[in-house]
Amino acid sequence: MSQPLIAARNAPVRVNRVRPEVTSPERPALRVVTPPAGLRLRVPLPLACVVLLTLGLFGLLMTNIAIAGDAYQVTDRQVESQALADQQQAADEALASLAAPQNLAAAASALDMVPAPGAVHLTAHGAVGQADAAVAPTPTPPAPAAATPTAPAQAGGQGEAPAADAPAADAPAADAPVTDAPAATSPTAD
Repeated sequence: MSQPLIAARNAPVRVNRVRPEVTSPERPALRVVTPPAGLRLRVPLPLACVVLLTLGLFGLLMTNIAIAGDAYQVTDRQVESQALADQQQAADEALASLAAPQNLAAAASALDMVPAPGAVHLTAHGAVGQADAAVAPTPTPPAPAAATPTAPAQAGGQGEAPAADAPAADAPAADAPVTDAPAATSPTAD
């Protein structure tokens, strides 16, 4: 056999002793006992815990309300930012349309500008290419005015037509400066 089993067999056995019951013929008188000082302090402690818990929950509620308000402000700012981004994109597209080569050429010809025949490029070693003088555009004759009778019809039923040499009243003179030409300005992107 093993050692622990032998030791368990040889261990003394505890015997439960029965105490004799003590019977007292008289019952002691009861008296009111004041609680000790430590027991009196137990009531404010739970009250303080409840007050602290209530204050903590109220603070948490106020924090959540502030966070929710900030979330609404963030959403409003995101909507505003998206609207501004759309406006900027529309302005960029308008600028790109105005800066397109065909639109620039049309605006330049409306201002009586002519393309440069030869371009000169500047490099670190000097100018490359040869500059040629630009040719002035040929003025376009004004459109002839429609034939309208200026005098009452004569007996033959033929009205007098204005002379072909006379300039039309609403057509500008060829050497007069044109003041109603659109200004060629392009918006700048910041």
